[in-house]
Amino acid sequence: MMRLQRIVIGTLILLLIAGLAYKGYEEYMMSLEEDKAVPIVQDETVLGGLEVGQKAPDFTLNTLDGESLTLSQYEGKPVVINFWASWCPPCREEFPELVSFEKATTIPVLGVNVTKNERRGKEDVETFLDEYPVDFPILLDEEAAVEQQYRVVALPTTYVLDATGVIVGKQTGPVDEAWIRQQLNQQTE
Repeated sequence: MMRLQRIVIGTLILLLIAGLAYKGYEEYMMSLEEDKAVPIVQDETVLGGLEVGQKAPDFTLNTLDGESLTLSQYEGKPVVINFWASWCPPCREEFPELVSFEKATTIPVLGVNVTKNERRGKEDVETFLDEYPVDFPILLDEEAAVEQQYRVVALPTTYVLDATGVIVGKQTGPVDEAWIRQQLNQQTE
């Protein structure tokens, strides 16, 4: 009788261990399926934003003053579009360069603030501009629609457009006045 109990208990323990091992193996296999690598996108046009040579998509955004501004209003002249946020140190670094360029050349600079990424929204933008006043329009991309349309992957990102609206220069990271001028000068050579 004692021997039969040991056999039954031993069998139950073996079945329990086998069941746990199977369950663990099943969970392991499911985790492998979840961890499968996402295929790398081969279409370079969707990586890292729009590229030089592409026509810049038109957009309409509101300024801090609530005015509606459309990129196509600047048709026929070069334009600089700068995507930025108040919390971004490189954005702060380049702002004086953008101001200097715009004043020296009268070529429009459009500062597109990715307002959706601001902690306090428009309030953060206004605080930033108290510290870094500008004469060029600051546009509020409150839903990040234009950021997505231009496929901006990092801030700051600057696009330089020629008079026909074609992108002639693109920089992810801070720019300076000399870089912007160089992008425009390459088009006149």
